[in-house]
Amino acid sequence: MTKLTKSIEIEASPEKVFAFLNDMKKMNEVTKGFSEAEYTSKGPVGVGTTLHYIGKAGGQQAEWDMEITEFVKNKKMAAHTIGKGKFKMNASYTLESTAKGTKLMWSGDYELPYSILGKINDKLRVSKDIEKSIEKQQRDMKKALET
Repeated sequence: MTKLTKSIEIEASPEKVFAFLNDMKKMNEVTKGFSEAEYTSKGPVGVGTTLHYIGKAGGQQAEWDMEITEFVKNKKMAAHTIGKGKFKMNASYTLESTAKGTKLMWSGDYELPYSILGKINDKLRVSKDIEKSIEKQQRDMKKALET
């Protein structure tokens, strides 16, 4: 299993950052080119909410579904993959109040489905693509929230 963690400080309140994270229209703008998501369940966002993702990493396009497993307003949101897909992921956003605004941390772990070939592809491309994508997402969120 591969683990990644990325964080950034954003000059905006945790409330504003958390609201942005839960707005799929805004999030799809900052993930344009590598990922797009939509809520697939009805009602307010919280534990049990499901999402469908379409994304790219390591030159491969994939689709997967996730379910929110932890939801603490303005502090944390975590999810894991569900369904029949072979790609497995756990991911979370944690928000901490700072003197300037909010420290936003993304952490995740994932496993590719293809035994030794998946591990080689992960080391050569996938983990680097995911890391770059999360860094870009965080920079674009910072830019959007600080303007």
